[in-house]
Amino acid sequence: MGNTQGGTLKKKKNYKEYTVMLVGKIGAGKSSLGNFLLKDERFLASDDLAPVTDKNMAECGKLYDDLTIKVIDTPGFGDFRSHEKIKEDLADALYESIDGVDAFLFVINGSERIGKELVGQFEMFERFMHHEHFFNYVIPVFTKVDQRLSNKGETDTHSYEKQERLINEDLKNQQLKPFKEKVLEKAKQNWMVISSTCRDDEFYYDVIIKKLIQTIEGIRIKSQGMVCTANIMKKAEEIGEEERAKLEMDREKEIRRIIIGIILQMIMQDITGSEFTEMFGDDDKPSEGGATGTS
Repeated sequence: MGNTQGGTLKKKKNYKEYTVMLVGKIGAGKSSLGNFLLKDERFLASDDLAPVTDKNMAECGKLYDDLTIKVIDTPGFGDFRSHEKIKEDLADALYESIDGVDAFLFVINGSERIGKELVGQFEMFERFMHHEHFFNYVIPVFTKVDQRLSNKGETDTHSYEKQERLINEDLKNQQLKPFKEKVLEKAKQNWMVISSTCRDDEFYYDVIIKKLIQTIEGIRIKSQGMVCTANIMKKAEEIGEEERAKLEMDREKEIRRIIIGIILQMIMQDITGSEFTEMFGDDDKPSEGGATGTS
């Protein structure tokens, strides 16, 4: 991946800092996840589905003595927010991250069974970040899975293995095939389960952070140290314009084809009528009623 695709990717300068951007639907638990990663209440979070984050926010913290993490929280996807506004927020967040983004944590609410709506969320996100290597930088993160285990009457809801097993069952759903093909198979990307309520469980937190670091390091190896920049949005806009222009051209071609077809049909009808008159004369031409009779 040596080609930086017109500046959409660039070399990471500080390998001791991880920059992650939290994206996803309203109520998925992005802000709570940010607080979990930073082990502090930096972002305003809520347990209900009402939007809490209405603007981009960035906070930094230490993972280990020599490693830091920068977490960028973004407003969630929602019906009342236009696609243009969502795209604008994502572009602003990328512009504000001067050193680029190591990974996009796509946050998915796992408190209920995962269904086909997930595919729609990813397709929308893909349109904003239209880039051949984009999915190499996406880490799907399922949150609130401990709530689901609790609702099922399970004990030890902090068990990472139990949470992972539950999501594995969801991913067998055939409706999720487009998501699995693009993210889990094509990009060969790992997904994670993170329950923010388990923040005070030191063992659980340590397992999660090590797995996150391992996943981001895997991205760095695949991308040869390249990180995403704000130009990925600009590139997406250019591709979007090209696609819209192509659709408009295809539509004009189809309209011309239909018009030419109508004209040819009219010409053929005219020729057929003229030939009949030449052969039989006007007196023998069938009436509009379709039959001729003798008086």
